[in-house]
Amino acid sequence: MTLPRLVKDYIDRLKELRELGKDPFKIKRFEKNASAEEIREKFSNLEAGEETEVRVKIAGRLMSKRKHGGVIFSDLKDYSGRIQLVFRKDYTDEFKELKLIERGDIVGVEGNVIKTKRGEVSVLVKSWVVLSKALRPLPDKWHGLEDVETRYRQRYVDFIMNDDSRKNFILINKVLHLIRNHLNENEFVEVYTPILQPVYGGAFARPFETYHNFLEQKMYLRIAPELYLKRLLVGGFERVYEFAPCFRNEDVDPLHNPEFIQLEFYWAYIELNELMDFLEEMFESIVEKAVGSTKIEYQGRTIDFSKPWKRMRMTDAIKEYGGVDVDNMGDEELIQHAEELGIKEERRGDVIEKLFDYYVKDKIVNPTFITHFPADISPLAKKADGYADRMELYIAGMEVANGFSELNNPIEQYKRFREEEELRKKSEKKGLETMPMDKDYVRALEYGMPPASGVGIGLGRLFMILCNKATLREVIAFPTLAKEDEIEVIPDLYPEVLEWYE
Repeated sequence: MTLPRLVKDYIDRLKELRELGKDPFKIKRFEKNASAEEIREKFSNLEAGEETEVRVKIAGRLMSKRKHGGVIFSDLKDYSGRIQLVFRKDYTDEFKELKLIERGDIVGVEGNVIKTKRGEVSVLVKSWVVLSKALRPLPDKWHGLEDVETRYRQRYVDFIMNDDSRKNFILINKVLHLIRNHLNENEFVEVYTPILQPVYGGAFARPFETYHNFLEQKMYLRIAPELYLKRLLVGGFERVYEFAPCFRNEDVDPLHNPEFIQLEFYWAYIELNELMDFLEEMFESIVEKAVGSTKIEYQGRTIDFSKPWKRMRMTDAIKEYGGVDVDNMGDEELIQHAEELGIKEERRGDVIEKLFDYYVKDKIVNPTFITHFPADISPLAKKADGYADRMELYIAGMEVANGFSELNNPIEQYKRFREEEELRKKSEKKGLETMPMDKDYVRALEYGMPPASGVGIGLGRLFMILCNKATLREVIAFPTLAKEDEIEVIPDLYPEVLEWYE
């Protein structure tokens, strides 16, 4: 049958339920006292064929319906899992009306716990009620929701059909709680900073622009919370963190989504090596608690989160993996070498970073800190030995974190911002990403910010690794997609429903 025919069948069943005074959309609540998992675990020791007097009330979505003579078997799926329902003609109330419920409907049932002759813990249903009537059929139960684009666009259906998808987000929730608890136990204070900002900053990225009608000024969705978190250090906070929704008006690919969650935290009076020590300890602890081991499988490779982690200078890594001695190359020679590889950048630091991406990044599997970044691409970091006192954490070929000893010299920070402004003049034609001048942030530094180190962690990439997924879209509940040209809903397919349904 075509979709419209099936839709018509579902609508007809809704009509009949309403005629019987059983309109599911007028029911406000159902009092559950058990879940599928609880019932299965508690009564797993029943003998095959044994029936109990234990009465349970459970609700969820019907995932199947099959009839054998005077018995109807259904699988009910709730948040915890699945359990079989048994409707028996000689026991279940309103047995004939069961023809009006179908796969996809959300129902509430009350009945006794039994174990069938085949050994399956089930609920022998005495009474039932339709709590929500599906008007669209679910995808085929054997093939599920296979089209990737549809899975992302109709994620609600993906979660219904694919237990793996739901389990990913349950794991993500667990990891978020573990991170929050770890930071709280180490005396960090969770804060919330502005998402709408008059000046964006904290990263090299193109922002989303908007306009505030009341204030009559242009505003930006933040690309990072960094500069506001460091204002809190100026204000006397010593350890702060934020799970920050960020927005970058850039490409969509397996490692980038325009909207994403970033964890940033800042710690006064410590230097970068201490921060890296803390990250090692935190990641090791969280991964072990989340998945039961410090070793996980990711896309066919084993990743070991146990400390200590390898630490390499960026230029040393390029020399080791690519055989190129960047430290002893002048700008002209360096740029020429990069152009031979198809890399076209103007700043020396950008060239070095791209050479790292070319020669090294994909070869990193276990967590590795890459340190000593070029200073000219690190305008918010302190310098050390001619380099930025900065690190990035790479795991499985992906940058997962970026941190540094925070620049707290207002004069130097002003100079760095001004250099970025000069580059901005070129960016209009050449597309260079630069950081705008933020004079309020400079003013804050003029009141004095303690020495500090901080880090931003791309949580989406961490979730990819822990869930063994090759794209961010699998670990974002509703990833950014192009708008659909046309969406047909039930009133479009059958306008008559608007006439008979109040």
